[in-house]
Amino acid sequence: MPSVDARRRDPKALWRGPQAMVGLAVAILALLLIADAFGGSRVRLGGLMLAMPALAAVFAGPRAVLVICGAMLPAYVTSLAENHRLNWMDAPIAISTAVVICVAAVGAAAVREKRARQLAQSRRVTVQTQQTLLRPLPSRLGPVELSSMYLAADAESTLGGDLYACAIVDGRPRVIVGDVQGKGLSTLEVVLFTLSAFRLAAWEGVALHDLPAFLDDAVRRELVLAGDMALQRGDFTQEPEMGLRMRESFVTAIVVEVGGEGGESDEVRLVNCGHPAPFLLHDGAARELPSSKPALPIGLLGLGTDAVHVDSHRMEPGDTLLLYTDGLAEARDGAGEFYPLAERVAQRAHHPPATLLDAIRTDLRRHARLDDDVAMVTVHRSAVRPAGSTKTL
Repeated sequence: MPSVDARRRDPKALWRGPQAMVGLAVAILALLLIADAFGGSRVRLGGLMLAMPALAAVFAGPRAVLVICGAMLPAYVTSLAENHRLNWMDAPIAISTAVVICVAAVGAAAVREKRARQLAQSRRVTVQTQQTLLRPLPSRLGPVELSSMYLAADAESTLGGDLYACAIVDGRPRVIVGDVQGKGLSTLEVVLFTLSAFRLAAWEGVALHDLPAFLDDAVRRELVLAGDMALQRGDFTQEPEMGLRMRESFVTAIVVEVGGEGGESDEVRLVNCGHPAPFLLHDGAARELPSSKPALPIGLLGLGTDAVHVDSHRMEPGDTLLLYTDGLAEARDGAGEFYPLAERVAQRAHHPPATLLDAIRTDLRRHARLDDDVAMVTVHRSAVRPAGSTKTL
């Protein structure tokens, strides 16, 4: 709630908050009372006063509603007297009705306020959980600059199945962007397993071409262990769900690794596991980098027999890679048309990395509604490589 000093500085703040609601209600009650008093026998507006507590309960807290009820009851009794209804036949029923409405309005406002607090607490927990799972990417990682953005399709939640992370492996920056199949809290488990395996692979120095198999084995192993723990707890309702997730869960992902030893060459290597192709922004133009031989998603690698293929491209200083999840390309407008991602990225290829994601978000919100979460990461090749780097992040 704005402070008194803030409200003095901002005149519009005077029209917000419970004080404004109470003042507006009292003003309306006064107008109804005046109209009822001077409108003659044909104008009887006192009954409209009973609507004030109910309307206030929708917008104000229980204390404000109680104050409005305290102002409404005397005004309503005065209206009854003006209309010659303050007698033993009409007054008990009318006043009892007003009191019941007031009690119900205060109770409804209290319940609504309690649920609003619970929702706010749930949102805070959700944000903290997301920040724990999706650690903020550093602005710089060796020779590259990073930016990230997460857009939730559900306005009531900021947590979904999209993921991203980064690490340094043998002096080379490595970035992963992925999307867990499915929705709901069960996807968070797979997100956690995938990110943990990615960071462990960086610590152990797993080569890029071996990384998908490493992630696949780690995620499957964790799901099996989670199912075994459910059985040991005697939670037989959870074990079938674990078995179902072990059979159906998969993660589309793309992993990029910039540079040679120490990240000093102009090479960027990519492994694509069923994920949308990234865009390379070079000299104000955008070019899609489809995989020449994409691998199966993580979790489904066991269904294939081919070795994982690593694509190599030239990434010069000043170039930017845009990585994203399929929620961006699959967003639709009111007519059902897909968001023209390639066209819009090409139009914004001249944007610096710091503003590129903001520009895409603004355009996306203007064009379409989100049916799926969106994660976006830019990897910008710096012209000058800073001294020093770390093993993992």
